[in-house]
Formats: sequence, C-alpha cells, structure tokens
Amino acid sequence: MSNFIKRLFSVNSDEQKVLDAIKESGLKSMRVIGRGTLVVDAKEVTSTDKFKVYAREAKKIVEQSS
Repeated sequence: MSNFIKRLFSVNSDEQKVLDAIKESGLKSMRVIGRGTLVVDAKEVTSTDKFKVYAREAKKIVEQSS
C-alpha cells in the first residue's frame, strides 16, 4: 500500500524536468493560481540576462529574414 501512495505522489521524468527548470529560473514572483496556471511578473522576466540574450538572438534572426 505504501508503494502505491509513493507512486501516486511521485513525478515522472518530464514533470521533474519542468520542476527543475522552475527552480533554476530564480524568479521570485512566480505564483500558481487555479488548477495549475503559472503566473509571473513580466517585468521580472524581461529583466533577466537569459531573456535579454534570447531577445538579441531573436532580433538577429528577424533581421536576417528581412
């Protein structure tokens, strides 16, 4: 019976990857509302170094396509 309970509350590898990414993001404004909706402050996200790097890369791709 205890094995069943452990499996019931355990996460699979895909879920663990998502959980790890959330933990590593370092975002402080992250909140779960309703039935699993994740909400973050857009200003906090756009001020991260990772976002700024991705934005520069996206800009280069768009400029190359024009």
